Amino acid sequence: MNADAELIAFLGDYVTENKQQKIAEVLRQRTRHFTVLLEDIYQPHNASACLRSCDCLGIQDVHIVEDRNRYRPNNGVTMGSTKWLSLQRYHDTAPAIETLRSRGYRLVATTPNVDGFEPATLPLDQPIALLFGTEEEGLSEEALDAADTTLRLPMYGFTQSYNISVTVALTLSRLTERLRESEIDWHLTEEEQSKLTLEFYRRIVKRHDLLERQFWDQQETEPSKRN
Repeated sequence: MNADAELIAFLGDYVTENKQQKIAEVLRQRTRHFTVLLEDIYQPHNASACLRSCDCLGIQDVHIVEDRNRYRPNNGVTMGSTKWLSLQRYHDTAPAIETLRSRGYRLVATTPNVDGFEPATLPLDQPIALLFGTEEEGLSEEALDAADTTLRLPMYGFTQSYNISVTVALTLSRLTERLRESEIDWHLTEEEQSKLTLEFYRRIVKRHDLLERQFWDQQETEPSKRN
């Protein structure tokens, strides 16, 4: 057993068995095949609902651009989902786009104003970063120009756009359902699951830093236990 696995087991003594099982179960359903970028969402209710949908639908990573608007989720709406997501924040769009490209994502801009793919037709053969824009104006020109392709939700009424939080929920729901029915290996690796298990334990164990110090002190005084 390596040191990280031992540390997980050590902190696990302070986590209920039900919580341990729930974390393991959730991580088996998590994916990084899809990731989400939220650009300048400014209404706390919408910001919160987007995160909640990501958690419910198994998305682990959310990239948040705070160029003009600070991202302020409402805890009453998130229902604690922020605790279980990996959030990465940026001051503008360019570094967010660069990060996603460096990780091998195909950038898909969601917009109702451009003919493109729909959730039923978007190819899923490579990792996808879904780009969502601000409530009134949508994605910035910078984000649209950087995108590899576009995606729109089909609509059949007079109104030609959904609320942003509804757009995120509908898009992810339809795409994750297709992904789970496919033969694509969309799961997190064992290493990723292990790292997130440790991260989640740290988030729920009170004063975990002091406990970890105790753990590492014990490792130094009893090195034979590491073999």
